[in-house]
Amino acid sequence: NTMNSKITLVLGFCCGCLCEVYSNESLVSQNYEKYSEMYASVFKAKNNCSNSKKTHDTSNEDALAAYRLGLTTGDSDIITMLTTHSFNFTWVPDSMVMNREEYLQFFEKFKEEAEKDGRPTFSMRFNNLIQKKVGNTTFETGDWTIVGYDRGVYMHAAQGGRIIWDMATNS
Repeated sequence: NTMNSKITLVLGFCCGCLCEVYSNESLVSQNYEKYSEMYASVFKAKNNCSNSKKTHDTSNEDALAAYRLGLTTGDSDIITMLTTHSFNFTWVPDSMVMNREEYLQFFEKFKEEAEKDGRPTFSMRFNNLIQKKVGNTTFETGDWTIVGYDRGVYMHAAQGGRIIWDMATNS
């Protein structure tokens, strides 16, 4: 009986890294509080590393990966750290365009709905990721899933190592 496991690198700034761990395509979601704390120190270290050789492409990719980690774990602190003050989110099904503060409120309500009626603790998975660089902006699109609740597609954009916008719909 062979167990198929893989580890996917989620974040690798100049002074550290975090990992999402999948086993048989299921996210293992334990110890994310530790990862959140690690991410906070990594983010500070990244901003303080004066001789980092990372390019904007890499920092955008790191920001997109870390943003997915925040969404995966439902960690609003990670989302807040990574989004610009001018960030906006569009929830396509209701044609709602939200600023960062409105989005954080929406996200908290979304998590509560996902956990209602005895469903498991919130955990979002991402599949079929595609990234494309246009100018100094990196775009990412793919599928999101909350097992037993909802699924859909999304598009995120990062510029200068920060998330500038997000758009999602459900299917």
